[in-house]
Parts: sequence; structure tokens; C-alpha cells
Amino acid sequence: MVAYTDILSPLGDRAARASDARAKQKPGTSRPVIGLLDNSKPNVAEFMRALEGELRSRYASYEFVRVTKPRSAMACPDLDAFATRCDYVINAVAD
Repeated sequence: MVAYTDILSPLGDRAARASDARAKQKPGTSRPVIGLLDNSKPNVAEFMRALEGELRSRYASYEFVRVTKPRSAMACPDLDAFATRCDYVINAVAD
């Protein structure tokens, strides 16, 4: 049996810099856009709803765009258009 002694956190340990708080807006956009890409596996939609809620509470001035892939093994339709529209993209992969 393997003994695990370290628990890794996805939160990291670096303090956010003031420059991290604002996305650099693309010319012609009214506010930064965060894209949320759901790979359509079980539990991802629930995770993305919780993540979006948390981000909206912290960054109310941002716009959020959610895209769900039709199947997890397939490429995201219109990925280039989605990436072009967003300043940041969070790709969620879960089971």
C-alpha cells in the first residue's frame, strides 16, 4: 500500500499582485472577458457553475462566457472564435 503524506492544493501559494487583479482588455471591448470551457464530462458543469459564481463575486465588472463541448473527446467547435473573444479561458476537465 502506498502512503501519501503530501496533499497538493490547486490554489498555489503566491500572493496576488495588484496587476493580476485586472485583465488587460482587448481594444474595442467594454470589459474583460473570462471564458469557461466545459469538456462535458460528469460533474464539470456543477464545478463550472460554482467557479463562475465565485469569480463573479470577485470580478463583477468582468463578462463571462461559457461553452460546453458536445463530447469530451471532440475538439471544441469554433475554438478560435471563443479564444479570440476571451481575455482569459479556464478549461475544466473532470470526472
